[in-house]
Amino acid sequence: MGNDGDRSRRGQESTRRDFLHTSCICAAGVGVCGVAAIGAACSTPPKTPDTPSDETMAPAVRPGLGPNPTVAYRADLGVFTKNGHDDARVRALVDKAVTALVDVKDPREAFRALFEPKDVVAIKVNCLAGPGMSSSVSVVNALVLGLRSIGIQHRDIIIWERSSAELEKVGFKLNRHSDTAPRCYGNDEGGFEKKIVTSGEVGSLWSRVLAHRASALINVPVLKDHDLSGVGCGMKNMYGAIHNPNRYHDNNCDPFVADVNAHPYVRDRLRLVLADALTAQYHGGPARVVSHQWRPGAVIAGADPVALDAVAKKLIEEERSRHGMATLKESKRPPKWLETASARGLGEHRIDKIRLNEG
Repeated sequence: MGNDGDRSRRGQESTRRDFLHTSCICAAGVGVCGVAAIGAACSTPPKTPDTPSDETMAPAVRPGLGPNPTVAYRADLGVFTKNGHDDARVRALVDKAVTALVDVKDPREAFRALFEPKDVVAIKVNCLAGPGMSSSVSVVNALVLGLRSIGIQHRDIIIWERSSAELEKVGFKLNRHSDTAPRCYGNDEGGFEKKIVTSGEVGSLWSRVLAHRASALINVPVLKDHDLSGVGCGMKNMYGAIHNPNRYHDNNCDPFVADVNAHPYVRDRLRLVLADALTAQYHGGPARVVSHQWRPGAVIAGADPVALDAVAKKLIEEERSRHGMATLKESKRPPKWLETASARGLGEHRIDKIRLNEG
């Protein structure tokens, strides 16, 4: 990889992916420049032999980005069964959300627009709250099938969380070495980098899965509130990629959530946020509190992580209002980091500027 001949051939290829991105380039130019500026402020370690090359990184412009980013919301209350979720209906739901995000009809076209067959894709799930309030195995399986449909191999898909025990507890099957299923393990097995690097006010060791294995990232959070950050959905989920997340919860996690997501390991690799909103929670998070859950039966897809969390905030606030509860701001946990992230060029936090495609 990386020789001039390969780069030339790649430049000559005319692909559907190129067509999809071309229409976004002019509109997204300002946002891309803003994101690039963040990189200069981050301390990035030198590449090591197993660090993904620039050639495998996401393109500068992706579907769903720009000054009016798209967030796609799809729901189906039929996904629930006596024993969990209907895999086939969940897959259909995920496919509908991803195709709506990319604005195509064929799910394979959507995945091709977001990923390359040679990508190594890390799927960051959230299993903190245990069974009943964690990323659904059915949702992740649907994403794996989508990646497999465009030729990404099992060995190049890594389902990953803070610990292997958390993954196993909610139903994921651990796998370190078999090529017949996706890799699946926690940071306790995959390890962290040996050198602390900084991004804004965050200084951490980063997960080797993200730092040295992955060329692409899918964030699969859960739609829920958080007792300190207000919203505990997409961007907050990336705290699981650093070794010391407990240090970064002061001031409603501002600017720390923005700082973590501004690091090139996240910013440059993130291709898709696919929030699990099958069962959601409007109060008491991040722990599971059954009395404060509701069942949208939905998934939410976005390429702009700030926009997706802005939509998550809106949904949580609406549900809190339906139950006669105070707003997040009145509860002294406003997600201030949304505006900080937006100011740093990571995405759009203003809900009136976001195109919510509810289908």
